[in-house]
Amino acid sequence: MNQRRKQIILLSIALLLIFSISLIVSLFFKEKWLWMDEVLSYILISDPSLAHMNDALVSNMDQNPPIFPNLYWFIGHVISENPQFLRAVSVLLFSTTLAVFYQYTTVLIGTPVRNFLLISLIVAFTYLNLTLSTQIRGYSLFLLISFGYFMVLHQLTTAPERVESLVAFFVLGLLIVFTHSFGLFYTAASGAFFASLFLWSGNKRYTYLVGAHVLILVIWLLLWYPNFAIQTEAGKPHSWIPVPTLSSFFTVVGELAPSLSSSLERQSVFKVLPILRFLLIVGLWVYIALPRLRTTRFQFLIADKAFTFYLLAGFLYLVPVGIALVVSLFFRSVFISRYLWPSHLLVVYQLVYAVYFFLDRRPLQPGRVAVRVKFLPLYILALAGFIFYQNRKVNVFPSGVLSYLPQLNKAYPVFVETADYFLPIWFHDKTTKVRYLLDWDTATQPTNILSATVEHKVLKSVREKYQVNDIIPSQHFTRSVVPHFYVIDESSNYQIEYFIETGRVRIIRELPIAIEGHRILECTLQS
Repeated sequence: MNQRRKQIILLSIALLLIFSISLIVSLFFKEKWLWMDEVLSYILISDPSLAHMNDALVSNMDQNPPIFPNLYWFIGHVISENPQFLRAVSVLLFSTTLAVFYQYTTVLIGTPVRNFLLISLIVAFTYLNLTLSTQIRGYSLFLLISFGYFMVLHQLTTAPERVESLVAFFVLGLLIVFTHSFGLFYTAASGAFFASLFLWSGNKRYTYLVGAHVLILVIWLLLWYPNFAIQTEAGKPHSWIPVPTLSSFFTVVGELAPSLSSSLERQSVFKVLPILRFLLIVGLWVYIALPRLRTTRFQFLIADKAFTFYLLAGFLYLVPVGIALVVSLFFRSVFISRYLWPSHLLVVYQLVYAVYFFLDRRPLQPGRVAVRVKFLPLYILALAGFIFYQNRKVNVFPSGVLSYLPQLNKAYPVFVETADYFLPIWFHDKTTKVRYLLDWDTATQPTNILSATVEHKVLKSVREKYQVNDIIPSQHFTRSVVPHFYVIDESSNYQIEYFIETGRVRIIRELPIAIEGHRILECTLQS
């Protein structure tokens, strides 16, 4: 093994350890509450029956393909169902992806130490990595499978006749579409990429790859589409995700790239930064890739593996974004950054490639390498501390309301108007009689929050599949069932207001709460 290869392996292991240890340790120094989606995942994963779990999966309760819940079900039942352990599994999948990504890209281009610095910094300063890698959700698994898929696509770009790569592509193609529905967008993009290569080169072997894409789609349609159609009923009459605007488009794509402060960018004066990041990435790809495509013959271009991966990365970054945008504008809104998380790795490689494009690519002098290696341990410690500190601050569950629950009389139930509050409190706080009211008429009010209808269907399925009787249908919302209760009323959600306006509910008093858009009401039912 030569020195470069040895250094790549050691630094990839270091990358895995830095991110996995820092993120896992930070989990024990922050609020341990699961947020809404994690609770839904945990309900499925902790189901004693695998058959029942898969039956519940095909409902309005979840909108994901089967690989993630089945894999975590086996991990949970064989090793541990502890939520912190399952979160750690997600972290390990994420960290493994980073290690594989570093190894693969450093073999293509650059020096081991410089790539280690570039990749670790870009990943650490991308807020999305912290929020998604530590969840009991399918995102980390989707990221790992997606990068495996990208690697095989790259290998087939330069050698479409390799049988081993074709088999790997077919397996990973099935895995990606059965792990997350957005896998369909990435397979559509890669199919278009190989179709373009065929038109450009005339190499008929690329048509076999296009055919393999079609076969993957046919298998998905036969095996999963009927279930997918049932799951997507939760998104009717509309999605919980707002239809993208020009501003929200740049916010979403901007979250796939590093930033110094995500909270700072919420201020109006800094909202231009996500726009600049997106334009920079696209502009670099156009500036670097297009001139070579115009001036270099196909057989010479395809021999440059670093460039072909750069070309592929830019294509697979832009096309799924475009597909998601079109689907969101004309069918149902799905435009949200976490569904596009695999594109973050494509952004990382594009940035790394651009650095070497503009910098002098001559080998570094030994003295300069020695200086970098000397300070690497200090950098690793600083990076680990930064990741620990940053992730400790991340709290997806809006926990501010919890401090107001102890003042309430424990004899009375507490109604909440969103699944964001209901599921975590129901799961973690056994002292509070938290309730959720299923009322379709108020959920479908045109002025109501978009998520009201989706949450209604999700929680209705939770009640039906797992007998959660704390979710109360509107016909059971009577004086004999809940004569006296509290409501955490949110101004964004129209529900209790209807019952107050129609005289069915009388407000006894309003309790103080210092959360904007919230009020705590003590109420009685009149009928």
